Amino acid sequence: MDLNYLFYRQQIERSLAESADSEPARRAHAEMASRYETRIGEAAESGEADSEATAEAINPTLALAITAREVDRA
Repeated sequence: MDLNYLFYRQQIERSLAESADSEPARRAHAEMASRYETRIGEAAESGEADSEATAEAINPTLALAITAREVDRA
């Protein structure tokens, strides 16, 4: 699993969502970013990723977002 690619795509989608010209485009890019975040979280949980520390080292903002989503689910 290439987590760097997933983190990269997530950041691209977040950036596209912020700069989108229309609300439908913003929602679509935000949804894609969310799906990348979900995949990253699944990889971390299944052992495909080394640990959550890896996520923090690569992208502290995303690691915080993943943690916040886990808290929301509880």
